[in-house]
Amino acid sequence: MRALAVIHLAGNALLLWMGYYWLGLGESSGVALAWSALVGLALLTFECWLQGAAFAYFADARRFPLRRLPLLVAAAIVLLAVYWALAQGSGYLATPAFKIASWLTLTFRKPVKPAAVSRAFDIVLWLARWMVLPALALPIVARIAGGARSRHWWFWVATPILLVCAFWVPLKLMGWTPQTGGFKIQMLSFVARLLAAYLLFVGAWLALVFLTSGGRPRVTQPSTVASP
Repeated sequence: MRALAVIHLAGNALLLWMGYYWLGLGESSGVALAWSALVGLALLTFECWLQGAAFAYFADARRFPLRRLPLLVAAAIVLLAVYWALAQGSGYLATPAFKIASWLTLTFRKPVKPAAVSRAFDIVLWLARWMVLPALALPIVARIAGGARSRHWWFWVATPILLVCAFWVPLKLMGWTPQTGGFKIQMLSFVARLLAAYLLFVGAWLALVFLTSGGRPRVTQPSTVASP
């Protein structure tokens, strides 16, 4: 576990740096666009290898077979496409929300605001992003990496909680800025919040991987000595 934690602390830090570098790449020419695509693919491949190895470790699969890496990358691309489609679709919900609000107002003879319907759509999308899709996709990813799907009912409860702790809470922690103290105090606060957010992200994500894989590493040495 210590080795796995160290690897993920270093590996995710490298991934964040690569992501920052990739976001800064230009796309003004064909060569720049090709380099950006190559760096993005390398970033995704390394991410899949790092997380696939964690799934395999918690499933007691000894190691993550590299032959499974292309399939894991393909699954990640499909999942990213689904999330992209959800993000794009959320911008087109204003018109349906207005039509539904008008229909409800005419049907029940009681004013229904389009903003209320939009909030209902936002709740459904939030549940899809943070609960339904991860709870369906993570066991598939675990199976590709060599793990087993968790069948406990509390998996559906723990998944959104751990995802919120891994992504939403660290972002909120980084975005919060204290209004008291001088520059040094604010800089110390930023470093402390950055460290706490990163540790929370790595810890909550590894806990989710452990929960999804449905296993734990077993002791590799026999507990008894063979009789002569």
